[in-house]
Amino acid sequence: MTTKPQCSHRPAGRILAGVMLASLLVFTGCDRTPSGEGDWEVTIQGPDGPFGAAVVLVSGDGVLDVVGASGTRVWSREVDEGEFRAVVIQPASSGSADFRIRVREVGDPAPSVTILELAGMDDEPVPLTANHTPRYRR
Repeated sequence: MTTKPQCSHRPAGRILAGVMLASLLVFTGCDRTPSGEGDWEVTIQGPDGPFGAAVVLVSGDGVLDVVGASGTRVWSREVDEGEFRAVVIQPASSGSADFRIRVREVGDPAPSVTILELAGMDDEPVPLTANHTPRYRR
């Protein structure tokens, strides 16, 4: 007479619990916040877009520079430590006034962008309203 070995689910359950515990420890120990020098991408949005040009004031701890993105040209100068005044020009009619802000620590909160002036694609001034805002992306 052959007896069937008894199966115990305890070892498999213990292994599964161990794997789950190990993966939980790995994922909780990971810091997913980016760190180090990097860029914030900024798009100026509003009801009259796309915009051909903008004058902006960028400020914040660790701001290093303001540069072009998506085909824009940017002229900027530091007016105070961590504060840049920049002219952003979009030469193509298909884009918008996009730019990047280089920062010392990309994990820090986004720098402040104040829109000082805007122009449409026809180079005509656009009256600023509360609906003209910067949109940030890392």
